[in-house]
Amino acid sequence: MKNLFLALCLVLFAGQASAYFTWGMGSQTCHLYVSAKAEYDHARDQRTHLAHLNWIKGFITGINWSRESDIARDLSIETVDGWIDTYCRANLDASIGEASAALVVDLEKQGKAQKE
Repeated sequence: MKNLFLALCLVLFAGQASAYFTWGMGSQTCHLYVSAKAEYDHARDQRTHLAHLNWIKGFITGINWSRESDIARDLSIETVDGWIDTYCRANLDASIGEASAALVVDLEKQGKAQKE
C-alpha cells in the first residue's frame, strides 16, 4: 500500500513544483542543470554539475529505500545524466527535482514493460 501511495504521489506531483517542498540542488531549474553540464563537459566548472548528479542519486536512493527496490540498478550515472539532460533541455523551467521524478516514472514504466 505504501508503494502504491508513493507511486501515485510521484505521478501526481511530477511537474507541480508547489505541491511539495524540495531541498537543495533539486529546487534549481533545469536551465541551471543544462548550463552546469555544459561547463562540466568543457572542464571549466565541475562542482555544480557533480552536485546536481549527487542530488539526483540521493533522490533515486530515497525512492529505492522507500520502496525497498532498486529501480536504477543497471543504469550508469552517464545514462542518468543523459536522460536528465534531455528532459531538462525540453523543460528548462522545470526543477531538477521534477526531472528526477520524471526519470523515476520512466524507469518504472520500462521496468513494467520488461516484466510483461
